[in-house]
Amino acid sequence: MTGRQPTLAAATRPTLDSDIAFIGGGFRTTTFLASAHALLLRRVRVYERGTTMGPGGFARYGITTTSIGSRFFKHLDLSGPFVPRGRSSALTDVARAEQPVAMDRLATALTTLGRTLQDALGADGVRLGSTVVAVHADRDRHRVDVRLADGSTESGRHAVLATGRTERAHPELACWRPKVLLSGTVISTAHRSETKDRLLAAGGRPVVVAGSSHSAMSALQILLDLRAELRAEHPGAPLPSVQVVRRGPARLMYDSADLARCGQVPGRERPFDPASDVCPTTGIVYRDSGLRHRSRALYCALWAGELPGATLVDAPVLAVAADRFEEAALVVQALGYHGQAPDLYVDGVLVRPGDSPDRLLADDDGALLVNGVAHPLLSVLRVEPTPLDRRDNTAYASDLYQRLAERLAAQFVEAGA
Repeated sequence: MTGRQPTLAAATRPTLDSDIAFIGGGFRTTTFLASAHALLLRRVRVYERGTTMGPGGFARYGITTTSIGSRFFKHLDLSGPFVPRGRSSALTDVARAEQPVAMDRLATALTTLGRTLQDALGADGVRLGSTVVAVHADRDRHRVDVRLADGSTESGRHAVLATGRTERAHPELACWRPKVLLSGTVISTAHRSETKDRLLAAGGRPVVVAGSSHSAMSALQILLDLRAELRAEHPGAPLPSVQVVRRGPARLMYDSADLARCGQVPGRERPFDPASDVCPTTGIVYRDSGLRHRSRALYCALWAGELPGATLVDAPVLAVAADRFEEAALVVQALGYHGQAPDLYVDGVLVRPGDSPDRLLADDDGALLVNGVAHPLLSVLRVEPTPLDRRDNTAYASDLYQRLAERLAAQFVEAGA
């Protein structure tokens, strides 16, 4: 008999539904696959809980991006199946923008990219309206099982978690939970009318924003816009003022240390440390954590007392501002994000439930760290915010897409797949 015979392992290996399963089909998955065309030759399957691949949560936000448009597409490769998209102004105008863009424009650009990926992956490669509730990785069987909310299970060789971030109820605001709105709700176009009605119903009692982050400034801008609309629609009606509670001076981004030394204002912002707060690659001060663009300008105006109807309140811990939270008609929580993920099982053991307070840690090439060890069958695609010890003084994750693509490709070579 001539020709290569299958090995026993290959002959008995169960058929899997995919080579790579992406849990989440939003911004990260879409831009990653659009930068790693070779992976599209594998059996890729994307599980997206929404009805559209590409925009993810960005489609819900009625704000302007905190970064320039081109930064979202810095890894984009418009060759191969993406050549036609190079002629789409909806995509290229955002991908080349050197200023922040409206979030709906970003969502449209990602939707355009997502449609191309859907075409490239085929009907079997994208599962829209599919919520993944658990991922089981079995090293001995070289297999990952993906369990869906409808009770079905599908299998793959590798799973990439790209499930995004979410806000969780903050324990320091537990006393006022019934009147707390998450910042994501305030900036959501779907909840704009509801939020507006609640401002009118406040009867002049204040709204308190807890936090002074990008999300806090975005929420503040929406609240001020809604107040202006209500003032025009309901002349004479009592409208709430907005109080922003900060736990300390904010970080403001500067293009260089020299500009920061000249521009920083004591009391307004946190002084920078040249050793920990300057990116060694770009020289930018507070590159990741600093307020920039519109959020920066809004915060500076707030601190200077130049925003009618809005004031800044200092409270090193939120409990210091308890009387303000008590008086408020609404409290907007803008205190950071947490990576969201399904329940994760490794070799039959639940290593991280979906509601775990633990961060999803990953190696520099995206490998999920389980008890400090890189797992060969699981990856994480920027689910968590940048780690605190690496957010400003390193070029964190700048080559993640390339390194993750190389690691995934190498795994299939090693497996002979």
